[in-house]
Amino acid sequence: MLLAPSPAALVPLVGTTDFDAELNRLLDSLDAEQLNGIEIACVRRLSARYATKLVSVLRSRTREMMAARETDSRWPVIAVSFDTWEWDNGWFWCEYSAELRHLDGTVSTVDLAFDDVSELLADLAYTDHPIKGDTLTVDLLTGDITQ
Repeated sequence: MLLAPSPAALVPLVGTTDFDAELNRLLDSLDAEQLNGIEIACVRRLSARYATKLVSVLRSRTREMMAARETDSRWPVIAVSFDTWEWDNGWFWCEYSAELRHLDGTVSTVDLAFDDVSELLADLAYTDHPIKGDTLTVDLLTGDITQ
């Protein structure tokens, strides 16, 4: 059970020079289980933020690709999938061979290595920790992301 101080306790301090000191004092008062609970909650929040941004960016980018006729179908893209690839510092989502699933069932393999997509996929890999063989699927209709 997380017995951390209420976030409301920090609101009057946000934006002040005392914020860091008070936050450190509060964190120092917690035991390992409470700190672990806070870490898990923070990672979940980060992941949700990255996921929301990724859905928005992919909806926009796939519309641009459709308009530029860079896909194998004229039907709307309903989902985007990313496989993994390994770097020296771990496994990440591979934006260079993304698969776009169109409403008519066609699958277009495209390069989505653009700053916004690449950065968000790297951020998600930090929070989701993909491994070899994982697939990240972004449903552009519902906004759901599955791994």
